[in-house]
Amino acid sequence: MVKFAINIIVEGNEENTFFELVKEFGTNEKFLLEITNAEGSGNIGNKFLCALREEIFDCIICVYDVDNKAKEEKSSYNLVRKDLKNIFGEDSLVDEVSFCSNPNILQYFLLFCDSLDKVALRSTSKVKNTCIVHKYWPEIGTKKKNVDGKQIKPDYDALDWQLDIMKYSIVNGNYNFTNIFSFGNDLPLNYKENLPSGNLLPMLYALKNGDIKFFERISKLTDSCNYF
Repeated sequence: MVKFAINIIVEGNEENTFFELVKEFGTNEKFLLEITNAEGSGNIGNKFLCALREEIFDCIICVYDVDNKAKEEKSSYNLVRKDLKNIFGEDSLVDEVSFCSNPNILQYFLLFCDSLDKVALRSTSKVKNTCIVHKYWPEIGTKKKNVDGKQIKPDYDALDWQLDIMKYSIVNGNYNFTNIFSFGNDLPLNYKENLPSGNLLPMLYALKNGDIKFFERISKLTDSCNYF
């Protein structure tokens, strides 16, 4: 079977870990899913353009955080949008390829664990969100030592070992991947206006259900642009 190839360009390590779970537990066999870690919001536009020029994917989309700064002209969020607009020329097309979380992707990790009324994020600060992270992943709150024997602070700051704990809580069945589809339904889709919010869920449903038309519609719109 020829699979529909999708490249998801993600902002950083948190998003990369999240979509590793999506790839393992939430991707229909109709799709070939590749995750590209941009390793920073400032690299998303360039990674996107490179993927377009390679012409090996049927659809390319990107995932990044709003950080509650949709109205700040020089925020990382708006700089990503500016880079994408330089490629596509229209804000409407930037919207089509952008799947965003406000304030950040941690909100979706928490929706693996509990309902929105218990995990709704209001702050972009990882330190301020540490208490809620510790509630569901207490190992992150314990005192740890690195390979040199030095104490590691317990605050959540998306270190690799912390992301591994979160990831394997899903892999090992402590929390259920499918919770995202029930708990996530309460999250508003309009990520530019609402906090918390995010428009990832329709895309996650499409990946899970093998809805190729969802991604074909995006690719037809973006393919019509002269981005070279």
